[in-house]
Amino acid sequence: MEPEQPPQHSTSDFLPPIIETAATLESVLRALHTAPFEEQTLPEFVQRCRWFGGKAHALRRVKVLDTVAFGPAATGRDAGRLAFLQADYHDVPSEVYVLPLQLAPASSDSHPIIARLRGSECVLFDALNDESFRSALFEIILGEKRLPAGAGELAGLCGTALKMEAAAIALPLHSRALKAEQSNSAIVYDGRFFLKLYRKPELGENPDAELLRFLSERQKFEHVPAYCGAIEHRVPGQEPRVLALLVANVPNEGDAWTFTLGALGRFFERLRSQRLDAVGAAPALVGEIVGDEYPERACQLAQRTAQMHLALAADSEDPHFAPEPFSADYQRSLHGSMCAGTRRMTMLLERKLDGVPAKVREEAASLLQREEEILRRQAGLLERTVAATRIRHHGDYHLGQMLNTGRDFIIIDFEGEPARSISERRMKHSPLRDVAGMLRSFHYAAHTALAQQQGVRAEDAACLDAWAEIWAQRIGRIFLEAYLATARGASFIPADPETLEMLLEAYLLEKAAYEVCYELNNRPDWIFIPVRGITRILDGAR
Repeated sequence: MEPEQPPQHSTSDFLPPIIETAATLESVLRALHTAPFEEQTLPEFVQRCRWFGGKAHALRRVKVLDTVAFGPAATGRDAGRLAFLQADYHDVPSEVYVLPLQLAPASSDSHPIIARLRGSECVLFDALNDESFRSALFEIILGEKRLPAGAGELAGLCGTALKMEAAAIALPLHSRALKAEQSNSAIVYDGRFFLKLYRKPELGENPDAELLRFLSERQKFEHVPAYCGAIEHRVPGQEPRVLALLVANVPNEGDAWTFTLGALGRFFERLRSQRLDAVGAAPALVGEIVGDEYPERACQLAQRTAQMHLALAADSEDPHFAPEPFSADYQRSLHGSMCAGTRRMTMLLERKLDGVPAKVREEAASLLQREEEILRRQAGLLERTVAATRIRHHGDYHLGQMLNTGRDFIIIDFEGEPARSISERRMKHSPLRDVAGMLRSFHYAAHTALAQQQGVRAEDAACLDAWAEIWAQRIGRIFLEAYLATARGASFIPADPETLEMLLEAYLLEKAAYEVCYELNNRPDWIFIPVRGITRILDGAR
């Protein structure tokens, strides 16, 4: 899976400045354009926000490009402003973020605070925690409103699923902002609708909204949340930015990652109670210990994955979705990208090898000696014609991207890898790239669940570690077999088994190399998972 994000600074560490201005939103907004705010207050504030993605770079200033007035909401109160911020760096190009703004008396809801007003109880705060601002976002979509926004406008788009319910919706809907946020922010309305606010909206067609609308409205695919609408920022002469996406809220019991960790916890408990040796374990014994419940759900995960890919490949007329054949140019480009990722991994690993935990250092050093072997495997992309098509795909596929309803799974978050550009995320690839992401996710889950086991004796650790590998390999095989059975005959599955194996291996190596770099930079203690993953692949196992 995509490795968990490292802990970030909290805005509770931020000491909001006291500003001298009248207690009106207009006066406060003027203060935001001053040098102290642009060069100190806003940079300090955003760097403590979990949604700010520029923490690794030298931030020079944050300036307010524009603000959009939302006016009164159905709550009867002014809904505040939406500010477009430009983050300027010393070492990389500028980025655009959005920050909801509201002025109100300080309370438990008016957090995080950006600034305080001298001589007043009022504070300027992130309006995501303001009910009127949240209501206004929903109203823009429901009413397909147009709001002036500098040289352009905000435009609400109402999806079919929301239009069918519009007559029965009484505004304002009760809403709440979710606290567990990462690169985006989320709001739930009346338990029925889920809104994602993109804190870093990018120019171009957002694949999250694009793919979800295609699957929900055009393909009637039932295993994604129903598309309900979006908000776009449109400026003449530019591609639009998608600021928000609204979908049907899916009642669930958590994601497939949490469900998998629970199943693995029970798996390890059985092993510890019976103290079974993994060496030479017969397949029948492995099957008995793994049990039937999770393999059945893993088959279901695979079936939904294949059905998603079949739906994404179903429109041969729309150029944005029509399957395209592998070409020699594409294969050379893919090969170059994968080799660059491998070299980036080995260079970083060599530079940081001394910081790798001692118990893993020897394995990591051994991997360094196998760089040429990895590159030879990836060169298979240039040695044969791939008789298959490439299609739009999820792009950041792992267990955390599927909601567990108890009986089934719903696929979410089609945004793709955040580090890639919009154009890269919209490229067509073999959907085996998604399959590889899920296989790596099983491997991560097995070792994460093992790390959560309490009181493991030193003499049992190696045995349990071996069982973790057995579990990941067995479940991965079950998933792959069920996926291929469901997708059998599809144009995106190579008919030649050797070509299929070559492609899947190349994507697995690409994913694991990315994981090595991530862990080296964020969680060196976890480096053993992707290092071992690559070693397994090279040694003929997954």
